[in-house]
This record gives sequence, C-alpha cells and structure tokens, in this order.
Amino acid sequence: MVFRLSVGFLVAVLALLAMSLYLSEYYLGVERRLIAAGDLRGGLEAAQTAGRMDPFDPEPLEDVSYVRQQQGRNEEAVAVLRDAVDRDPNNYIIYLELASLQSALDDLTAAKANYRKVLDLNPNAHAARSGLAELLLRKGDMEGAKREYEVIEEAGEISYTELYDLGRIYVRTGEPREGYKAIKRARRQASADIESLEGPAKAQRRRFVTFMDLALADALVVQGNYARAGKIIAGSSSEQALALLRLLETDPEAYRDQVVNSDIQ
Repeated sequence: MVFRLSVGFLVAVLALLAMSLYLSEYYLGVERRLIAAGDLRGGLEAAQTAGRMDPFDPEPLEDVSYVRQQQGRNEEAVAVLRDAVDRDPNNYIIYLELASLQSALDDLTAAKANYRKVLDLNPNAHAARSGLAELLLRKGDMEGAKREYEVIEEAGEISYTELYDLGRIYVRTGEPREGYKAIKRARRQASADIESLEGPAKAQRRRFVTFMDLALADALVVQGNYARAGKIIAGSSSEQALALLRLLETDPEAYRDQVVNSDIQ
C-alpha cells in the first residue's frame, strides 16, 4: 500500500514538473512575441513568469536582464544575470553577458573577473578574450592586452579592428616594425570590401581606413623613417594631417614621444 502511494506521489510530482516546464517554455514564447511587438512591460512580466515556472533554467532570467537593459535599468539587469549564474554556474555564456554589461557600465574590476571566469570555463571563447583585451587597454595595461590579442591572432580568429589595436600596441611597446606590419594587414582587410558597402557604413569604413593610415605613419615615425611617414601624412585627408606634418617637419622627436606615450582610444 505504501509502495503504491509512493509511486502515485512520484507520478504526480513528475506531472507537475512537466507542466511547469511546458508553461515556462510557453511564457518564454509569449515574452519574445511581446518584445518583438515593442511591449517591453508585457514581455518582462511573461519572462518573470517563465522564471517562476522553472526555477532551475537561467534562460528566463537572461531575458529579464535583456528587458531591464532596454529599459535603462542596468543595475537591475546585472543583478538578474548574477541570479542566472547561480542557476547554471558552469554556463560561460552567462558570465560573458555579465562581463560585457559590467564593462559597458565601467565596472572594470568585476568585468575583468567575469571575463577570466569565461576563459576558465572555455579557453576558446574568443569574444571573451577580445573583451578582456579591450578592457585591459582601457585600464592602460598594454602588455596584458597584447598577450590576449596575440592568443586570438594565433588561433586565426582576430578581426581587423583587433589587429589594428594589436599593431598600435606594438608601436607603443618597443616593436614598431611588428606594429607597422599588423596595421598594414588590418588596413588591407578593412579596405577589401569597402566598395560593397553603402551609405553611412561606407563613409564610416573610409574614415577608419584614414585613421589606419595615420597609425602607419606613427609606426614609421617611431622607427625613425620620417620621410615615408611624411608621404603618408601628406596624402591623408584627415583634419589632423596638416598639424602632424608640421610637427614632423619641426620636431620629429617630439612627434615620436607623443606616439609612444599616448594611450590607445
């Protein structure tokens, strides 16, 4: 008799669990439809309901965090992601979302710790390594950023923007020739598909290539190759070009020191 009651109780519990999981998925679907329609408040309520239906799944909390960010309530979004981490502490994606948000909020110490946690869980998470490198640059740690970018480059996953940053780091950390090569490669990649772009995207890419040209000139100045640097600057459409050319002509050592001692923005 006791055995029959136990089996019956277990069946009831499993049925309730299955219903809760079904309702959680249902409310997640409702939430996404509401958000797509622009109803953030309704979407938030649906996501919170989904989270209550399945107290072990971090996905509803990730969605709640997303809504809070859209509402500009970023501190609440961070707190919700921390709760999501508690639900699935081995899910590196949640740590990555948390680190990215903390970095955007200038909580660099916490963001750095969470980027490191991502890489502990998944050393091949290049998005986390890139975010960490960018964060280290913001903190002025060029050597640390260089190490992270070099790992990404060795894996063949480096983007032209990351390669550009790596090149500028080399220029400022005693390897201007390597810096020139890296920036040149980044420029070549950035220029490859310019003509396929349109409108603001095309204009923005062209401005970026112009910045790369000046970075190439900086690398040459640090090497002491003032003549080649002058030719690049003279052919630049940048508003800074005239002032840089004048500085190069009057005090090339001051130009060099300016580059070497400058931060990377």
